[in-house]
Amino acid sequence: MTDDEFQNWLRDEVANERMQQAQMDDLLKQKFLFDGAFGSPNSPLRTEFTFQIVGYVADKRIVANEIHVLIDTAKREFPGRMIYFEPIEFDLF
Repeated sequence: MTDDEFQNWLRDEVANERMQQAQMDDLLKQKFLFDGAFGSPNSPLRTEFTFQIVGYVADKRIVANEIHVLIDTAKREFPGRMIYFEPIEFDLF
């Protein structure tokens, strides 16, 4: 999904009241932080975190080997906050 497609999808979520504007803004901020650190294919962090799932929540980076661990950590440490995550150098499915 491109950045434009992602933003359009989020706008649709807000417009159809499946997400609040503040949640969209939070999620976009976390994606911005992720992209700043991992957006470049040459980022040394991509090598450091290969085969892990990296997320940003409440402006903090969290890393896990399993998606459920990442999400559980985010919920426990930052309840109510949005999390943006991506697997590094692999597909989840």
